[in-house]
Amino acid sequence: VGMSIRNRKAPHQTRHVSGHAASHYSAPVSARTYRRRRLMVGTAAALVVACVAGSVISDISASRSLDDVASSSSSAPADKSAANKDAGSEAAKTLTPTETALNGIAGLDGTAQISASGFALDSNAQMQLEQELSVFSSYGYSASFVMVDMTTGKALSSYSGTARYSASAIKGPYVLSLAATGALDLDVVSQGATESDAYIQQLIDQAITVSDNDAYVTLYDTYGAAPFAQWAAQAGTDADVTEAKYLYLSAGDMARMWAQGYDFLFDANADGASVSSDASSSSSAASSSASDSARQWLAGEFGDTLNSSIHMALGDEYAVYSKAGWINGEGDYYALNDAGIVSSASGDYVLAVMTDACGEYGLLTDLIALLDSIHSASMSA
Repeated sequence: VGMSIRNRKAPHQTRHVSGHAASHYSAPVSARTYRRRRLMVGTAAALVVACVAGSVISDISASRSLDDVASSSSSAPADKSAANKDAGSEAAKTLTPTETALNGIAGLDGTAQISASGFALDSNAQMQLEQELSVFSSYGYSASFVMVDMTTGKALSSYSGTARYSASAIKGPYVLSLAATGALDLDVVSQGATESDAYIQQLIDQAITVSDNDAYVTLYDTYGAAPFAQWAAQAGTDADVTEAKYLYLSAGDMARMWAQGYDFLFDANADGASVSSDASSSSSAASSSASDSARQWLAGEFGDTLNSSIHMALGDEYAVYSKAGWINGEGDYYALNDAGIVSSASGDYVLAVMTDACGEYGLLTDLIALLDSIHSASMSA
């Protein structure tokens, strides 16, 4: 990786993206093209929704099929704990935002097309959400998501337990793990006083802001998978993050990792070792005591990152901290993912959206805008 900083605002230059060297950047589809495509499928999608309103719409992809779940439009199962259903309980008040969110995610049904934890999704919002998901299916794509409020722990998902190819979306949690566990000294790196520190600072910047694969691989080869494994285990993830640099993992796991990173980035009283009630007992893992200014620098690296659908949908209104991942057939991988933290007018929440709809940015931004409206109406404090 060269020492010069690349221009993160040059969308048509050749990039190293999604784990494949010399891949070419795929520009988001234009609004006109997207509207024309939506008109072509709008009628069909409406007919589908009319037939199944209030019930299950199976999420079937032309390239991947998901199990048909009879209870997919249900809320969280009745046997979930009261702590997950009642985010306002006395027990929840003693938890950090990360612990609150992790408990909310634990209350979701990972096999359901639509699952809610800690609140009841009203029928109109459910119908709109089913319609948005049906549009993905009408194009031959599939999608999963998890959204969780960091204060209330209320959570909403679609197929949150389905593993999908992460592409470069995994770079965000990986860098967070290095900072939160103390594998790198964030205060020193953020200042970049020495040549070595400035180089690590540049690697982080390039891996996050423009998704440079070479920078990510250099970081991974330098620090390894152990800090990531410790940190991910504390979040209660199911995926083995040591398997490869780019992983198959669920939207639930992606959301857990971003929720784990929330306290580190934004809670001055938290260290890097917040542990959920479901997490592995890795409490002995190292943690960072980075300064507020260092954390602010790292959070800033996640603002307005390349190809972030969350930022495209919400960045004009809110502060968004996210890292996207995309790949369009190289190695027979297909993905358009995004995950991160949204600091909205109705409160902070974590959102992870994972799909195989590479290039279809309009599909993701429409879904994300709807999810934000549901958060504002039903999930905030």
